[in-house]
Amino acid sequence: MKWTMTDVREALGGKLIGKLFMREMVCKALLLLPQNTLENVCATVWFISSPEDAWAFSFRGTEIKNRSLIILSDDLFLQDEGQIRYTILHEVGHIVLNHRNSIGYEQTQSEIRRQEQEADRFAKKYLPK
Repeated sequence: MKWTMTDVREALGGKLIGKLFMREMVCKALLLLPQNTLENVCATVWFISSPEDAWAFSFRGTEIKNRSLIILSDDLFLQDEGQIRYTILHEVGHIVLNHRNSIGYEQTQSEIRRQEQEADRFAKKYLPK
């Protein structure tokens, strides 16, 4: 089955929080991924930016337990669509590639550089040429 924007939106459900343009750009970027990766991301990743109808929001551990969270700044969505898609796919790459971040764990500069290069290659692999 070939996924559509509607399929992605429905699969993400309440895990896609932000303004309409942000939600559309996340769905467009995810549609560039292979179906098995797309399905896994939709099942396990939350995408969050500033919503139109709230100043703030909170989560309980039960809502995001064993899930990944990608936070996208409003400033990202002022960039051109190519940069937006690239950034979303780069962040998805960190999750798909099981990268660690420096929260509660000190990374070496070489580890950070390697992870960034791997996430860059992941994003470029799925962007249209």
